[in-house]
Amino acid sequence: MTMRFPILFAAAFACLLGSPGLAWAEAPKCRNIRLAVPHAVGSATDMVMRAYAETINRRGSGPLIRVINVTKKSVIWEGIWAKADGCSLLATSQSLVAEHLANKRKPKWERLKPIAMISRTPLLVVARGDMKDATLANVVEKALGDPNAVGIGESRSPLERMMLMSLEDVTGARFRIMTYNTGRESYTDLLAGKLDIGIISVTAAKRRLDQKELQALAITTEERSAMLPGVPTLREEGISGGFSVDRGIMAPKELPEEIATEIAGWFEKASEVPELEDRLAEHGTRPVFMGPDAYTRYFENLTADWLEMIRRAAGKQIRRQAS
Repeated sequence: MTMRFPILFAAAFACLLGSPGLAWAEAPKCRNIRLAVPHAVGSATDMVMRAYAETINRRGSGPLIRVINVTKKSVIWEGIWAKADGCSLLATSQSLVAEHLANKRKPKWERLKPIAMISRTPLLVVARGDMKDATLANVVEKALGDPNAVGIGESRSPLERMMLMSLEDVTGARFRIMTYNTGRESYTDLLAGKLDIGIISVTAAKRRLDQKELQALAITTEERSAMLPGVPTLREEGISGGFSVDRGIMAPKELPEEIATEIAGWFEKASEVPELEDRLAEHGTRPVFMGPDAYTRYFENLTADWLEMIRRAAGKQIRRQAS
């Protein structure tokens, strides 16, 4: 009888140590968390991720977040296959949805776990510098009258294609679409006056606007851009709806909820730091936070909305031409 209680106590203690629920109640068990950014150093996504990582690392006492730029095509699959221990994260945006809709062999976003949406970057609808009476209303009216009257460029980026489709969808207009291998080629032709309008980042447009090489028509989000406060939004121009580049963090699908919530909390606290907001504002971006559940619903709604938008566009005349 004297030996039963120690044995039972030891067995119960061993069960507690092996309990998955308690094992995951803390932060990730690693000194460094690898945040893979599938874009080059200096890109907008890289800038956003580094700003957050540095803010979290300065103010936190947990693992350090290390931004690693991985531009090889397998980076998303590597994020899916990584060990679900919170030590591997993946920077992403709506491009994950756009690429799968364009190519079903690309991974679905559902194969990853959304952790947090962390930023929103508005885009800018611009007109070539020498266009007369350059207002969005005039451009839309012209395009409604003749789908070949207003030229716009489109690269091979699925996300860029969805943004252009979004502009057509919210305005009801149809444009003459010229296709390019890269966004840089399209931008060059816009500056040269070979295209009538474009959808570009605020930071890319600002200097060109100051030099009168481009004219601003509308910001694509519901809020005006702090970099271009005088430019109206689509809604202010009488067009309901909008779009932007929304960036966030994902992890392997099987990551325990406790760790997902813990990591999301780090990014939420960072989003409230004024210095981070100022740093993002320099690049035309602002912090916008969604936690795991809200970010998951965001992707569900985005996928459904884009599928419906594609259906609305299906059957309409294809107007794409090679540049």
